[in-house]
Amino acid sequence: MLDDAIKSNKILYPEGNDKIDHEVVIKYVPFVGDSKRALDEYSSLIFMNGVNTISTYNVCEDSLLAVPLMYDMVILGELMSRMKVNDEQLGPVLSYLSFFFKAPITNHDEYVVNSFSRQREMLVNFLKVAAGY
Repeated sequence: MLDDAIKSNKILYPEGNDKIDHEVVIKYVPFVGDSKRALDEYSSLIFMNGVNTISTYNVCEDSLLAVPLMYDMVILGELMSRMKVNDEQLGPVLSYLSFFFKAPITNHDEYVVNSFSRQREMLVNFLKVAAGY
């Protein structure tokens, strides 16, 4: 997801300076069950080559975070499977459901929008048109 976000912003990350130093490590610990722990650190250079690091520690229940999103995805997917545009059934709705995913993938060659605000705007506008607003 980070690579996609960086590729889409040529102003902050010009060609040749589009690699960031990052690592993602996910470990399964049976003892903690559904309770997941996350430690994130974001470091940046500041004045006179100083380093600024922001650290966060998060504990959450994965399934309690995921279930409301799963309901929304099922309802929206089912709604879109019933919709017609110009008397034709909608094709695969993955691009509209990409709103719910960190790194969306579609089965089309179109550019994948990897921006929460733009994904939400696309979905809201589509539903407004479908509702006749």
